[in-house]
Amino acid sequence: MAGVFMIALDNAIISTAIPKITSQFNSLNDVAWYGTAYLLTTMSLQPTFGKIYTLFNLKWTYTVALLVFEIGSLICAVAPNSVTLIVGRAVAGVGASGILCGGLVLMSHVVEMEKRPVFMGLVGGMFGVAGVVGPTFGGLFTDSPRLTWRFCFWINLPFGALAILVILLVYKPRPRVDSGLALKQKLVLLGFESAAVLTGAITCLLLVLHWGGTILPWSNSRVWGCILGFALLLALFVVMQIVQRDRALIPRHIIKRRTIIVSMLFTFLLQMSMTSQSYILPFYFQAVKGTTARVSGLDILPYGITITVATIVSGSLITYSGYHIPWIPVREWFGYQVVGGIGYGVTVQIPYFAIQVVLDQGDIPPASAMIALCQSLGGAVGLAISQNIFQNSLRDGLAEIPGVDEQAVVASGGVGLQDIVPREFLDRVRDAFGGGIAEAYWLPIACAATAFVVSLAIEWRRIRKKEEEEVAGELL
Repeated sequence: MAGVFMIALDNAIISTAIPKITSQFNSLNDVAWYGTAYLLTTMSLQPTFGKIYTLFNLKWTYTVALLVFEIGSLICAVAPNSVTLIVGRAVAGVGASGILCGGLVLMSHVVEMEKRPVFMGLVGGMFGVAGVVGPTFGGLFTDSPRLTWRFCFWINLPFGALAILVILLVYKPRPRVDSGLALKQKLVLLGFESAAVLTGAITCLLLVLHWGGTILPWSNSRVWGCILGFALLLALFVVMQIVQRDRALIPRHIIKRRTIIVSMLFTFLLQMSMTSQSYILPFYFQAVKGTTARVSGLDILPYGITITVATIVSGSLITYSGYHIPWIPVREWFGYQVVGGIGYGVTVQIPYFAIQVVLDQGDIPPASAMIALCQSLGGAVGLAISQNIFQNSLRDGLAEIPGVDEQAVVASGGVGLQDIVPREFLDRVRDAFGGGIAEAYWLPIACAATAFVVSLAIEWRRIRKKEEEEVAGELL
């Protein structure tokens, strides 16, 4: 739980710090990359980590992932410019990829099936707790002249040290069945070539979303080149998975299961909705309402609190009823933060548990990695698209206001508008920010509605209690 809380806190705490970071580095155009650089490495390496956890020692692999995350956080904490910060986020994403996948595999090893929903609810609750304290602490650190936004990354180090200490001293791994493979053979099975192709495809996709319509026009040759590159690399990746069969990063017998496909799509849409909201909300509070980073962190509290409560309650209900209910009303994401937090908290863990119900133990690592990949990809795509919509709408609104330096306003990230905008135009500039945010919010609404429809296709499966399994075994 310490490892999960650390990466959850890292995601949440930076949200209220982003406006100050963009203001200090004059880097509003890089906002999307603070999240997508992290998510790019996280998602690209998920299938690889799914393989790693089936071939190598679980305990030491998880420990290495924690160390890599710590190194990435350290780079971010001392970053002198925007580029270094993005590099640090990418390194941290590598570690987060291993932590996410490893945490799910660890749970499947140490917790009985009928008890997993409660524990997954607690783990999901860590994301909720981080969502509560993260923005608040992020605002406090950012507004503090002594700590600044850099402490948002320094704080990861003690949590990482605690997680490493716990895994080394407390966790006792199961005896492993020796695969009989040499190290070289194991490395071949990791599918680094497939991971490289997947990384290239995702990079092209993110560049399209980052450049198109904001930095470069959609008609630009570089944008179209990236679109073509994404299509070709994705096609190549699919062909490689078909040809490689047992060596594939995404095993064919797993991907054929209906619950797996639906869970992947559902997770992708759900995370698109949640991530875009998390990154847009601070701009609303700081740019439109004119609050400080600290106050905006407090304003986001209802969202995080309801996610925490709903996630834990959802896990308990699954354990009690024996069913992973597929049609929890994601449509409730419409409306206020409290309702949105309930919708996300109730549904976020269901895909991870659904795959454990329908798959054998040996298939859980790669399947968990695939769900985590879709979750990360949904976050990256959702963030990039929402930022694209937001910036285009903001620039259109600012262009209609005479006597306002559009570039200066955009570069400010919405922080300290009263210092750079003439008093008589301040309300209109805030309205322009509000209009951009309103336009961007159509994305999470559409994703949530689609996710609700998709969730109806998840299989209904009852969790078999331990006693039932023993009786079934005796009858056989």
